[in-house]
Amino acid sequence: MKLPQVVAIDGPSASGKGTLSRRLAKELGYYYVDSGAMYRTLAWQCLRKGVPVPAEPKLLNRDTEKPILAELRRWKTELREVEGALWLHVDGYFPKSEIRTNDVEKTVPIIAQIGKVRDWMVAKQRECSTLGALVMEGRDIGTEVFPLAPVKFFLDASPAARAARLEGRGNVADTKRDEYDEKRKQGALIPAIDAIRVDNTGQSPDETFAVLMMHVRTRLKLN
Repeated sequence: MKLPQVVAIDGPSASGKGTLSRRLAKELGYYYVDSGAMYRTLAWQCLRKGVPVPAEPKLLNRDTEKPILAELRRWKTELREVEGALWLHVDGYFPKSEIRTNDVEKTVPIIAQIGKVRDWMVAKQRECSTLGALVMEGRDIGTEVFPLAPVKFFLDASPAARAARLEGRGNVADTKRDEYDEKRKQGALIPAIDAIRVDNTGQSPDETFAVLMMHVRTRLKLN
């Protein structure tokens, strides 16, 4: 089987994976993909369409998932490139700012627990690789989406360091999402067996980037 041309970067909130993934993609000339943004886009779609979403994961069941899955079947999406990144567009529209609201933040952890939603998202994320080489960040890229990726990272930092980073950007809700995702049965937030684990506690973004590039150059045999 041909290996996908993908650098997979997983990790919890405030592990630096977003900043570093974008920088790696630019350095390598690859597309950048934020897999979490796809879940956010579905959360935004449900909110704007008035689709009921339970307040917490334990309230999910066949009945409460039904309207969410119905919307998933209805919406019309397309992957489009915007400034070197691949984003999900809905009816031709890219909800760049809308998917970053507090309401979406609260809804994402719920819909991300639904197995059939994850199946749809994994298929769409794999579709990205048909458009070119990727640096894709997320929580299950190396384990579920691209288990054959030639380079896989799992970024992390101490709980104190991550909490300080979240507080610094005014967002502490993601810690609850990490708890949900670590316990999730499908696509749990865990390192792939062959992932390169990088703890960047106390490191600057430049220092962590240098570590990642060293491994990428070695694995991909770049000069």
